[in-house]
Amino acid sequence: MKPTAIRLYDFTGGLNTKSPPMVLKMNEASDLQNINLLPTGGFQKRNGNSVFNSSAMESGAAVHGLGYYRTSLTSDYMMAIAGTKLFKADNLDGTMDDITGAVTITTGQDNIWTHCQMNNLSIFIGGAPNAPIKWNGTGNAAVLGGTPPNGEFGIVANSRLFIGNTASNPSRIQWCILGNPEDWTGTGSGSQDVGLNDGDTLVGASVIGFDSMLLFKQNSIHTLAIRSAPFPLFPLFTGVGAVSKRAIVNVDGIVYFITPEPRMKATDGTNIITFSDSIDDVWDSLNKSRLKYIHGVHNRRLRQIWWFVSSSSATTHNLCIIWDLERKCWLRHTTGHAMNVSSFTADRIIYCGAYYGKIYKMDDSSTTNDSSESSPTINSFWNSGWMDFLNTLEAKTPQYADLVFNGGNDLNFKFSYGFDFNSDRINESLTYNSGSIWGTGLWDSMTWGGASSTARFVQMKGSGKFFQYRIAHNTSGQNFIFNGIEFGINKNEVRSIRV
Repeated sequence: MKPTAIRLYDFTGGLNTKSPPMVLKMNEASDLQNINLLPTGGFQKRNGNSVFNSSAMESGAAVHGLGYYRTSLTSDYMMAIAGTKLFKADNLDGTMDDITGAVTITTGQDNIWTHCQMNNLSIFIGGAPNAPIKWNGTGNAAVLGGTPPNGEFGIVANSRLFIGNTASNPSRIQWCILGNPEDWTGTGSGSQDVGLNDGDTLVGASVIGFDSMLLFKQNSIHTLAIRSAPFPLFPLFTGVGAVSKRAIVNVDGIVYFITPEPRMKATDGTNIITFSDSIDDVWDSLNKSRLKYIHGVHNRRLRQIWWFVSSSSATTHNLCIIWDLERKCWLRHTTGHAMNVSSFTADRIIYCGAYYGKIYKMDDSSTTNDSSESSPTINSFWNSGWMDFLNTLEAKTPQYADLVFNGGNDLNFKFSYGFDFNSDRINESLTYNSGSIWGTGLWDSMTWGGASSTARFVQMKGSGKFFQYRIAHNTSGQNFIFNGIEFGINKNEVRSIRV
């Protein structure tokens, strides 16, 4: 009997851990880690990370503030707070210089500072909270002038600095005069109380459009019209809000945020947008006591939003949940993303601060390993669901698998499969060594036109009503792209017994 060819070249369904694995779509994974999806429908092992500063700051204290600062003279600095100190790296050279001076910084991994820039000043706001800090590119840092409030977060919009949530006024947003972040009493300065006495606190903000700011409490969202002072405030949504100041990410005018449940939602300032519930069980399994420390960052190159979270009873972030903006599906990175704070440079390269005084360049195309991990090899895999090919009354006997992949010379990866809920029963370790161009080398050691892509034909054995496969790559120093697979399936009817 000639087998039926079943071709799978679309993996854009991403992760689905909520639905029973027997009902997943063929482009969905029952489990996956450390992969990114490709525009062609395939997937690849993610890039690694590389260390930015080889010497840990503040004797290995947690990095709890991070920001990119660029002066009008086009000098670039990486700004970081670790322990009780403020540091800068000139021209992103990786050497962290102590510029703390006389400012007060309360140590602690959860005393998170937010960074912004205005009037050629690098400004940190937050911490315990402590007094806002400024640095102008020379000498040591100093307290921001003009008696600004000691708030939880800060944001710059329309030539003003806004600071929200002080200990005495947790629902208040305050702003400086036009064009001067060190004048908080002059004409044009002011404040608004957001949902006062509602039992909630103001947690964060995001600019939307040219003259509107969204203000987030945990259970409501409001609009502050910031065209000209005094700024009017309008309630926008009730019963929905953001869990923390860093759980808010603006992507091209759409503001994504994590709610206290926790779930991801978004708004364009008019509507609330909800997303796939395919990993609700993953969100539900997070450490609830650390939801307020969730932080997100937009990876513009990959068109993804990364959410750094703490799983189960973890006391630090140890997991990254990813929303793929193009494919509208979920992914996750289980290693290499144990990071406390994040920032990005003018060219949108993401840097993260870890819990032991070091900063890392993320998604670094120059490395296939994670410098942040004690075991730097990246273990990536894709697990299919349990497929019945639309008929549970037939035993399936796969005759072959034809796997299409690429990744350079001397590539090693594993193809595993199993039947009837006995996963990975059979393992095939595959090695690819590119040889000469077809017509110039020995048979079975050649590549078509010298291309790095290839296909491997595997004779398969076993049968069952349900079938699952796994593609895994965990070899150090190798890139890996998986483009697709074809199965040759024989179906043998299993007749039901009438009683």
